[in-house]
Amino acid sequence: MKTIGIIGGMGWPSTITYYRTINELIAKRIGGTGGKSGRWGKVADTLAIQIDKLQSAGADFFILTCNTVHFVAPHLGSSMKLPMLHIADATARKIVDGGYKTVGLLGSRRTMTGDHYIKRLASQHDFNLLVPHGSEQDKVCDAIMGELVQGTFLAETRAQFKLIVAGLAKRGAEVIILGCTEIGILVQAEDSPVPLIDTSIARAEAAVDMALAD
Repeated sequence: MKTIGIIGGMGWPSTITYYRTINELIAKRIGGTGGKSGRWGKVADTLAIQIDKLQSAGADFFILTCNTVHFVAPHLGSSMKLPMLHIADATARKIVDGGYKTVGLLGSRRTMTGDHYIKRLASQHDFNLLVPHGSEQDKVCDAIMGELVQGTFLAETRAQFKLIVAGLAKRGAEVIILGCTEIGILVQAEDSPVPLIDTSIARAEAAVDMALAD
């Protein structure tokens, strides 16, 4: 498959339609994602190539928009030539700033149960972590892979997430981390009885801070 280059318009909104439509059409024709298919080695190889391209284009640092794909970052080793602004670091800063001690986490199964994300958070902040139980965890993961990453956002799925968020709050969560880029599109502040940390927004803010720092 050839690589498509996009030169944006006068303002950033003009690029959205092209980026969304091209990716939707590619997904329909070839289907799936690397992570869903278990091709994590291929994901890591592709990531290393893209980092080199970013460096050649003049980037000073980079971000990964996907929480789950951060799983492969430690495996890049010396091939990661650009500094990476890790999404867990930006999230940890929000937790620390808010003074939260009990934190709920929603994300892919790998994000909710793997070490790559949780240990990174724990290394910077002492907190109690809560994730959904049993079938609720299955609902979150199924919705992410079956709907959200495909650009499908259903009212009934939002209602399910509201119940899951409420359950985490009832168990003592003082804040809920939306640890998947697409969850932040589906779930809004009014859907939760406690504050939300959208990791995408938290890291975008951190990226701007880093870009504008002296």
